Amino acid sequence: MSIVRDPEHSDSAPTIEGTGIRVKDVAIAYEHSGYDPDEITQLYPDLSLGEVHRALAYYYDHIDDFRSVEPAQA
Repeated sequence: MSIVRDPEHSDSAPTIEGTGIRVKDVAIAYEHSGYDPDEITQLYPDLSLGEVHRALAYYYDHIDDFRSVEPAQA
């Protein structure tokens, strides 16, 4: 599986192909909620451990793009 952007799903946000799960949601679970990749597969049973790692790799490879669209925090 790969990371895709589908204008008909998730407002074209990068998602894990065939799942509809956004890369951003996986990254939030990892970075902000403190879940490790194994725990993320429990949160999202449709994801394999490899898909979680692929999503995190995509997130970190494109981190500036993700941060530029996040709302500013006060």
